Amino acid sequence: MDAKEFDAELERRLRLLEDPGSGEGVLDPLPARDLWLTVLGLIAVSAVMLWWGYPG
Repeated sequence: MDAKEFDAELERRLRLLEDPGSGEGVLDPLPARDLWLTVLGLIAVSAVMLWWGYPG
């Protein structure tokens, strides 16, 4: 793929992403609940790993 083909394909894809009527698009942001569950899960897994790795 040469530079002209690459630029044309990039321009086509950017137009698809920016067009509100197209079926293509940037993903919606994660819901806040999912983000908080991920953070809490990461904290819980970290705590369990620390407890398991450094027993009292």
